[in-house]
Parts: sequence; structure tokens; C-alpha cells
Amino acid sequence: MLARGSLLAVILFVAGAVTAKGAQPDATYAMSAVGEIQISPDGHVSDYKLRSQLPNEIATLVDKNIRGWTFEPIQVDGHAVTAKTAVNMQLKAEPVTGDQYKVRIVGVHFGSPMQSRAQIRPPRYPPSAVRAHVGGKVLLSVRLDETGKVVEAMPYQTSLDVRTSNEREAQEWRKLLESASIDAAKRWQYDLTETINGKPIGTSAIVPVEFWLDRNGPHDGRWKGYIPGPVTPAPWMHKEQVADNQSLSDLQNGESLSLDSRFKLKDDVVGKTL
Repeated sequence: MLARGSLLAVILFVAGAVTAKGAQPDATYAMSAVGEIQISPDGHVSDYKLRSQLPNEIATLVDKNIRGWTFEPIQVDGHAVTAKTAVNMQLKAEPVTGDQYKVRIVGVHFGSPMQSRAQIRPPRYPPSAVRAHVGGKVLLSVRLDETGKVVEAMPYQTSLDVRTSNEREAQEWRKLLESASIDAAKRWQYDLTETINGKPIGTSAIVPVEFWLDRNGPHDGRWKGYIPGPVTPAPWMHKEQVADNQSLSDLQNGESLSLDSRFKLKDDVVGKTL
């Protein structure tokens, strides 16, 4: 649990423009902690590195918490081995009483591949969609081989930022954006974040592709509305993967979510207070 003075560092880090004078005692705050975990053959965390630039108080809490995690041992040919993965932990700070706040874990994901900036070129915006002022977000299901190359891509869900006159028209625009996204994804290369016994492991993931006409993009302090289309799981996706990832629409350009990480915690940490 943190005192309000310690939390101010979190507030300033997340919001930038929020000051102690303007902070409200009943506000809640959120941030992400990204790092790398190594586990020993018995499933205990043997090393951990934080990549995010967090306030010292939060970084200390995150480090202490993660080093106490225990995973199901990862096996190769029947033998438990050392393994590494990326971790993305979502945190929320909530008021308790007076000037006291509690920081708890609201989400944890492992093994999300990272964009190789030199190898990720955005798709070509379809000219007809530009003329019609149609934008949207395409969530792609992709499979990556052991080098990080996209070997297969399919649309998982496409959401438009305009309301069409009927579903047939919406479907045509969705297919147009999906086609442009898939054409681009076939040339993408990712940096894999999981190694098993020292070898990189291919994965499947959900990645977002956003189309917008505003040169400032959809995240410039204004709301961006989307009308969601139907969900179509890829053949390589399991039912459990679809059920466990209903918040995929929150993904933004440059992010990804691994669907088949082999890292499984023995105890659920979501909801746990740091």
C-alpha cells in the first residue's frame, strides 16, 4: 500500500500534466510494467529485468512481487528446462482511506512478440476508403515461425469508425481494410520474446492494424469510436484463447498479444495487491 505522496510519482509518470494540487483523492490510476522473466527448471523465477521506466516505489513493488512467482515447469522431451519470456503486467492504483492507495494487478500477459521496427511497414491505405473517409481497426491473427517471420495471417475482427447504411456495405469496407492489412503483414518480421532451453519459439498472436485519416492519429486526446464487426477465430486458435481474450479491442498499433505462451503461473496473480 502506498501513501499519497508516493503515488504522486505514479500520477505524474502516467498523466504528465496532473499535479499534486489538482489530484483528486478518489481518482484511480493505471500503468503497465513490461519486463523479462527467466525461470529455472523447477519453475521459480531465477532472473527478472524491468524494461519500463517506473517510479522507484512501483518498480520495487513489481520486482519483489514477480520474483515470488512460481510457474509450471517447462519441459522438452520430458525434461524440465530453463526458459525466458516477456511479461506485460497492467497495474491499477486505487484509493483506500485518507491518503492511502493500494496498487493491484489487473492483468498479466506473457510472450507477446515485439515489432522489429525496420521490418514493420504499415499497409497501404485503400484509395477508395480514403475518398469515402472510412477508417477502422483490423485485428489480425498471425502465426510466427522460429525466426519471427509472419507465415500466416487472417482477420480476427474488423471494426469501422463510420456507420454504414447496411451490413453489406460494412462488410465490403471491412474486407478492403483486411486485404490491405494481410498484404502488409506477409512482409512483417517480429522479435520473439520467448526462448525454451535457449532456443527461440515461434508463436501465434493478435496484432492490431489501424487506419485513420487524421494525421494526428486516433490517440491525440480525443475519443475514437469503432463499430465492431463479427469475430472470426483462425483455424489455429483454440476456444480457450478466444474466451480468454475479450479485451483485444484495447490493443493499439505497435502492440501484440501472444495466444500460446507456454508460461503458466501456478497461482493466479490477477487481483493481487502489490
